[in-house]
Amino acid sequence: MEAVASLEGEKLPFAIEVVGFSEEEGVRYKTPYLGSRALREFGLAPNQWPHAQIDKSRVVGYFEAHIEQGPVLEAEGAPLGIVTTIAGQSRLRVRFSGQPGHAGTSPMTLRRDALTVASRWILAVESLAQETPGLVATVGSLEVVPNTANVIPGEVVCSLDLRHDCDDQRAAAVETLLDVAREITKQRDVSFEIIAHSSQPAAPMDPELRNVLHAACERFGIEAPPIVSGAGHDATVMAGVTPTAMLFLRTPGGASHCPEEAVAPEDVELALHVMHNFLIDIAGKFDRA
Repeated sequence: MEAVASLEGEKLPFAIEVVGFSEEEGVRYKTPYLGSRALREFGLAPNQWPHAQIDKSRVVGYFEAHIEQGPVLEAEGAPLGIVTTIAGQSRLRVRFSGQPGHAGTSPMTLRRDALTVASRWILAVESLAQETPGLVATVGSLEVVPNTANVIPGEVVCSLDLRHDCDDQRAAAVETLLDVAREITKQRDVSFEIIAHSSQPAAPMDPELRNVLHAACERFGIEAPPIVSGAGHDATVMAGVTPTAMLFLRTPGGASHCPEEAVAPEDVELALHVMHNFLIDIAGKFDRA
């Protein structure tokens, strides 16, 4: 909003709309990008969705500035970064089913412990991500049944979050890990099943808009390195509608999804200057066209 306000008095050949999207993370309803998907698919009037879809021919582009939510820019000493691609995501929920039993009377050789099997698989997830450049993998949720101190776990439900900027490599990693799960469970007489699976393809940013953004950074002497966004953003959805660009601001300490998440005021000031010039430069290209 501040960047748009800085354009007061400027005559642009297009309108600028500032949009606030809801449910980018998908925490409340377990489905990400609800707001931007709504705009893409039926505009802002759900009861008139057949007639309210965005007219792509009337949209110049989409731009989003966001904190990085990670440590890369700070490690490189860069206040800003230009996003090249938003990584694709695979999200799964898998179930390991064994046999619950008494912790004192069940010999170790006769156990079908779902948790120890799930633990072996989780370590395999970490190992694959460490061995595969660009791949990040997280098991962030475990549901253990019956979750009692003196009972052998009979069932474990795990989440799996896999991300890579190359969809083929991400898909291959998913298949590798599913094969590993099947092999481990076969060895331990434990069953395995996928109970949920969703996939979001990678979203490359528009090369021309990236170049304009790079030039706007250079004008202020800012070295803004290219960076892949591991986090999902509404720009993922909008890139399927119109040319899209993203500017990252460094995150002090790399902290994200916690109370320590922050941004430096001086980085915000730099970003506003860059955004102002980016919009002016886009307007100039539009005029010349």
